[in-house]
Amino acid sequence: MSFSFARFLVEDSRSTMKVGTDAMLLGSWVHPGNALSILDVGTGCGVLALMMAQVSDAYIDAIDIHRPSAQEAVYNISQSPWAGRIRVFCRSLEEHAILADQKYDIIISNPPFFTGSLKPVSEKKLLAKHEDTLTFEALLKSSVKLMHAGSSLCIILPVCEERKFAATALQQGLFKARTLVVRPVPLKPPHRILSEFRFHKTPEPDEDEMIIHSSENKFSEKYLAMTRNFHLFNQKTS
Repeated sequence: MSFSFARFLVEDSRSTMKVGTDAMLLGSWVHPGNALSILDVGTGCGVLALMMAQVSDAYIDAIDIHRPSAQEAVYNISQSPWAGRIRVFCRSLEEHAILADQKYDIIISNPPFFTGSLKPVSEKKLLAKHEDTLTFEALLKSSVKLMHAGSSLCIILPVCEERKFAATALQQGLFKARTLVVRPVPLKPPHRILSEFRFHKTPEPDEDEMIIHSSENKFSEKYLAMTRNFHLFNQKTS
């Protein structure tokens, strides 16, 4: 099916990961600033690469091991205003760490997770949701090879996996610089954590919290403010 953003359209029928709240959260939370190069790991339909292109002048590489996903990302990007700034590669992160012609200012990923859960039957869901194809250690080791001293790695994870990832990141010399704890509604516990990791330890990492839906089952003001560049319903009509 297709999903309409404020400035681009995404088809996601062939991709391992459908367009969803996790991608919207991560793509809206990352601040590219003056970044010149960005890597999207596990791009799926290309949504995060497109979001980064919209809010930056960076050149973006997007990788995915699932060929139909990579092909769909190529199509989506070709239909966008930023086709000249995004390249898509059908390869693993480990391969890309060997073959890449540059290091990146930002690496962004909505990675495989739920390492301890019952594995889904669908091969596409298996690729998207489980660590079998890309362990946290492998993701971090390859990411470190593609980062320079001032780079950042930005990621979204379930709360149950975040502590394991942060501990593994520390083993690779990466420290938390910024986090956002996300609750679906006010009375439920957090279910996602967005984290930015850097090589330099921050004395007091920036920690924030957000609720997606208010008690009236409407998007919270904070969520609307964060996603205003991308959600169609955030756009003012004339």
